[in-house]
Amino acid sequence: MGAPLQTGPGPVAARDWGQWAVEHTRQLVYAAAGVVVVIAAVWLYVTSERRKEAFAAQALDAARTDAESGNLPLAANDLSRLIDRYGGTRAADEAEILLNQVRLMEGEGQVSLVVSDLQSFVRGHHPDYVLASAWALLGGALEQQDKFRDAASAYGEAVKTATHDFLKAEYLLDRGRTLAVAGDSAGARAAYSEVLEKYGQLGESQEARVRLGELGGTVPVPREKPAG
Repeated sequence: MGAPLQTGPGPVAARDWGQWAVEHTRQLVYAAAGVVVVIAAVWLYVTSERRKEAFAAQALDAARTDAESGNLPLAANDLSRLIDRYGGTRAADEAEILLNQVRLMEGEGQVSLVVSDLQSFVRGHHPDYVLASAWALLGGALEQQDKFRDAASAYGEAVKTATHDFLKAEYLLDRGRTLAVAGDSAGARAAYSEVLEKYGQLGESQEARVRLGELGGTVPVPREKPAG
């Protein structure tokens, strides 16, 4: 009988690989060093981003405290610095919303700035919950400018991006109100009807029923709450 067939790499293949490694030691060392450098760079980046998020969150908490204590100018200044220094963080996104809330609290002279700032902000890439707040705040600022149709459109975008049903219902109520003021009764009825159809078990449905009735819409029978 002949010798069995060799299926593995065998001693010759092992010697060939060993010889290749000896001849290419420098290249192997460089490759290994490159991997180490990449891993270190990734670690440094992740660590830096985490530190940045932590510092931004601390700055946001401090600015919130200033706003709650009534020191609006200091809060606005701190929030502006936070956004400039820590742009791209979650805290900076939330600071953008809070800053414009503070501006609206400071007086009507800030409304145009708020509208301009938020219109630019909502064109960027941000988490949905942040965008929903931004669209809703923009709607409120546009209402102050008596731009009710534009406000209704902003509230409509807030509905689309909101991540909780109760917020969607609230923004639909806002949309219905501004459409009614703008003279679009049909659009207002549609907004209130949507609240009742989709969120009839929520507290916001009570106001939707009243408003829909005032506008001459058909008010559906209240849904029974599920047992238990």
